[in-house]
Amino acid sequence: MLSPKKTKRTFGKRGMTHFLFDVDGTLTEARKRMSEDFSLFFLDWMKDKSVFLVSGSDLKKINLQIPAKISSKCEGSFCCMANELWIKNKLVFKSHWEPPEKLVRDLGVLRDQSPYRIKRKKYIEMRTGMLNFSVAGRESSSEERTLYNNWDNHAKEREQIASFIENFYPDLEACLGGDISIDIQPKGNNKSLASKWVRKNVGGDIVFFGDKISR
Repeated sequence: MLSPKKTKRTFGKRGMTHFLFDVDGTLTEARKRMSEDFSLFFLDWMKDKSVFLVSGSDLKKINLQIPAKISSKCEGSFCCMANELWIKNKLVFKSHWEPPEKLVRDLGVLRDQSPYRIKRKKYIEMRTGMLNFSVAGRESSSEERTLYNNWDNHAKEREQIASFIENFYPDLEACLGGDISIDIQPKGNNKSLASKWVRKNVGGDIVFFGDKISR
């Protein structure tokens, strides 16, 4: 992992409370842009507050979902399950990981064996420090994402695949991401990296908001 770079950013008053927000399912619907009404509300709410974004997606996708008027006022954006941190469009740290070839082959077999019928071509997306896997496919439309998510709520396919990965690859962790995918990364290289970085480099209390924090 790259060593954190020094920055002149002061993050408000040292020791203040920092609010960390997940994106998909929390600030926005999965892969959709934040609504204008909520943007205005959130922009007003975050005045005089220290706010960080924490997402499984990369910075490009975050910028498509979060308006610049909001992201520019955030202290930073933790991307790719917090395996990257960007502050004012500058990369502060980045994790490095290459998935085992056997894992990639196993994911292909799991996708082929899935009884779900609507499958788009791209089912693996490599991101910094992690891999995102989707039986339905990364190119699924909004309607197709809803169809798969509704089916998976009953079939529990993603939960079964995540359990398989963690059983056969004990040094990895797999968790459900968004509506259709699974995020896979080395144990500990998850969104908890965000809170660890804030505690180490900024200090103060942390409040995290997410849609799956009870799991």
